[in-house]
Amino acid sequence: MDQFLLLGDSITQQSFCQDRGFGLGAALSDAYVRRLDVVNRGLSGYNTRMALQVLPQVIPPPEQAKLRFVTFLFGSNDARLPNTPPDVPQQHVPLEEYKKNMRALVTHPKILAHQGVRRILITPPPIDERRCGENDFVHDIPVRKAKDTAKYAQAVRELGKELGLQVLDLWTAMIHRAGGKESDSEPVGSIDVPLHEVLRSFVRDGLHLSPEGYRVLFDELLALIERVWPDQMPVKLPFVLPQWLDQKAWDSYPSL
Repeated sequence: MDQFLLLGDSITQQSFCQDRGFGLGAALSDAYVRRLDVVNRGLSGYNTRMALQVLPQVIPPPEQAKLRFVTFLFGSNDARLPNTPPDVPQQHVPLEEYKKNMRALVTHPKILAHQGVRRILITPPPIDERRCGENDFVHDIPVRKAKDTAKYAQAVRELGKELGLQVLDLWTAMIHRAGGKESDSEPVGSIDVPLHEVLRSFVRDGLHLSPEGYRVLFDELLALIERVWPDQMPVKLPFVLPQWLDQKAWDSYPSL
């Protein structure tokens, strides 16, 4: 079967987890069962610099597996504040380098070797600084800011427009559901604006998606596919192998 490959950081890696409930990867696998293989290549803790280094080992050559879709979801780690802490490998990647790295990822020869592959850029989701503060402090110093994540989400939008690629704007989808808008000087989730329970329901620890957050991502992803590639919706794709009651298919199937 062709592959629907999910490439990203821990938000992607955890997308098959069923411990808390609904997960993007599991739902997508169910939607495309017997049509496409949904492959999880989420790499927890990775930034775009690390992803570029390992990409040649992550993407199969076309003679081994054909990629139909690839999603790219990085930025939450790149947007982490620098030197938090200073004595470990840094997750932070400066904004301009992040955009350069994202361009290199989506145009990498290993990706483009899959002729006709449908590439989808996904913006990092918004964060909840208060909840991050409960779970992600270094020496009582915050390591993430909502305004910074917003800048990395904007970089993804700009890159998609520049390259003519589809962008799933998860940041905006969640901000709108939480009653905010892109032009807010302080985005929903900032500690400088009132706490918003809708956004908080999307990010279980302030950063990683909850089942409700994965549901937003799943719904937005299928809506994008239906809008741009309607022929690739699960209901439009045939099963790769015959259904058990399709006698005509079995009559023409190679014998043992």
